[in-house]
Amino acid sequence: MIHTPLAELPLRASMWKVVSLLFGLQVVPLFSQSICAQQTSTTALPSVASDDQVKSPEESLTRLLDRPYTLGLETSYTSSASFSPDSRRVITASQDNTARLWDVDPESPTYGKLLRTLDGHTSAVLVASFSPDGKLVITGSLDNTARLWDVDPTSPRYGQSLLRLEGHTDGLYCASFSPQGKRVLTSGRDNTARLWDVDPNSQSYGKLLRTLRGHTSQVVVAVFSPDGTRVLTGSNDNTARLWALEAQSAFFGKEFPGIGVGKTGYVLAASFSPDGRSMLTGTADNTARLFDADPKSTTYGKILVTLRGHTGWLRAASFAPDGKRILTASDDKTLRLWDADSKSANFGSQIALVETGQPITSADFSPDGSRVVLSSGTWNSNPAKSRGEVQIWHLHK
Repeated sequence: MIHTPLAELPLRASMWKVVSLLFGLQVVPLFSQSICAQQTSTTALPSVASDDQVKSPEESLTRLLDRPYTLGLETSYTSSASFSPDSRRVITASQDNTARLWDVDPESPTYGKLLRTLDGHTSAVLVASFSPDGKLVITGSLDNTARLWDVDPTSPRYGQSLLRLEGHTDGLYCASFSPQGKRVLTSGRDNTARLWDVDPNSQSYGKLLRTLRGHTSQVVVAVFSPDGTRVLTGSNDNTARLWALEAQSAFFGKEFPGIGVGKTGYVLAASFSPDGRSMLTGTADNTARLFDADPKSTTYGKILVTLRGHTGWLRAASFAPDGKRILTASDDKTLRLWDADSKSANFGSQIALVETGQPITSADFSPDGSRVVLSSGTWNSNPAKSRGEVQIWHLHK
């Protein structure tokens, strides 16, 4: 069986329901409408509630809105959702060929409202993410292209498409900015990841800089290291690969020696720790794996710990902004939190579990560490029969 990411698999619709709450979260059901996490900052994450602090769902889940915020368009499956660098906005990617920009600043008079719809792709948009300064968004679509958008409210081109990146020969699954904001990384069905110049002051603006070839199946995820010198890719060929991106290096665009992922199944999620010294993968064998990514370490490239507990394929795996916790989400309809502090006696242990009621398509921390954004949905080849939901979870201090 040839795998396609969750955005292309039928899911059973279900209302979000928290069955188990172990880390003091408030859920804010922000949007209700019919796969590439952005690297987070190093802001400290609020501490996790201890067992004696845990309350029942009725006590803990204080709804900041009386009911889920329902969008006017209810036929749009949501494949990804991510925060802006200032944690005040969220960008979502949808099956209806659009991305949507939302106000999630609790202090704003337009809190929970749609700010802009980014319309221009001719097929489903599977990913959307912000630039480091929050003024741009990159989207990736099944129309084989990525698009750059102006999302600066002070700009005369606010909400408009600035650039179209063409070169992939099949649909895109992932698109993200480099930490400096001058490059974009895309990956998709054509078994490649590609590096693009999006620096408007560059002579090669909008041009393809490198094609990363080596995977033998769809490249589902591709992410930059925090310093922008490396790329981690994950593929349906059951491997994760590490690539060099130092422009002045003879190894620019070349693959580092293989990462020992083992026979794990499809690699569907990947991320670097905030300090770049660890790598994380989420796979179709229902586990996440933490690797040593420090070239100076004697265990470089080796698995440090395997996170076991999920009973379905992992769709998201990312670090908290302080690097001490890991967030995973799965087809088993659960969100889990893990101890990633190597100095902790609980290193590698599961420290939180939330059941959501339906499979999750994306999950990530806000850059300020105060919230988590989740997306889920029901995919149907007929967009009119699709449904999706995005929720914001508040992390209690």
